[in-house]
Amino acid sequence: MADTQVVSQQIKAQIEALNAYWTEDAMREAIPIDLPSLDGTLRQLSDMAADAEPWAQSAPSQQMPSVAAAGEFVDHGNLASTVPTAAAGTFTTTLVPTSNFTKFPWQAVGKLYMVFGGKNYVGSAWAIAGTQSCIFTAGHCVYDKADGWATNVMFKGRYNNGASIGTWYIKELFSLKGWTDNRDFQYDMGACLATSAITPTMGALGWMANFPPNQGPYTGIGYPAASVPGYNFNGQLMWQSIGDYINGTNPIQAYNNMTGGCSGGPWAVVKNGVPYASGLNSFRYTSNPSTMYSPYFGDGFLNLFNAIKGK
Repeated sequence: MADTQVVSQQIKAQIEALNAYWTEDAMREAIPIDLPSLDGTLRQLSDMAADAEPWAQSAPSQQMPSVAAAGEFVDHGNLASTVPTAAAGTFTTTLVPTSNFTKFPWQAVGKLYMVFGGKNYVGSAWAIAGTQSCIFTAGHCVYDKADGWATNVMFKGRYNNGASIGTWYIKELFSLKGWTDNRDFQYDMGACLATSAITPTMGALGWMANFPPNQGPYTGIGYPAASVPGYNFNGQLMWQSIGDYINGTNPIQAYNNMTGGCSGGPWAVVKNGVPYASGLNSFRYTSNPSTMYSPYFGDGFLNLFNAIKGK
């Protein structure tokens, strides 16, 4: 299927030049990349498609466990107890304490900086298991229909109020034709290849694909920046929004109230005490700020993963 075909673009990753470009001021003033808000017409079309074509596996289910950073570990026994529960039919949104930064799923998450059309932007991303030097994010964090591929791309692992565990510069970007050609949010996925290994320093979050979509509750993680009543989102701290699966085949809907800047952060699930990514912060409809959508991790996800596997 053409929409699930992988496309890629090599970009300049001269470390000295990027170090000079991304000053403290440039990072602080970077614009949180918009969490796209779509209108109700598209929602009606999506709901109609979901009703007409209930989910069915197109290929065998696949999964890969998380990989801990050097000197750290995957907490299989106690992970579920570190994730707050959400009341049915709503979300629970909290700051991620720094004590969780050496645990999964949080240890693999960070901020992604990029340039589109001469303007500095920032979103979220995570190191993905099965690779050494790659991060995963939303397609709209690596490719824009108007401005093309992002440039000057940089990842700050476990970012926290100006500090991070490491800085990685990106030399190649990946997405799917369904996103780059059609801006179809079913394919709003992207990946980035860094100039050096990431996993040994910050670990890599496992994933699951071609599973039934109702894998919630989902823990959406990222760096939201637009404050809303009761939530002091400012882009400087890692947040999580935990909510139940609602509906959808592709895309998937769940409760989540995070805002611009969280784009590309993972949706984590815990299965038998093991953390996996099973979605990402992609978009919402303007009529409902309390829910969010993710592309389904199916054939498109697997094609994208296979393009970066082992890198």
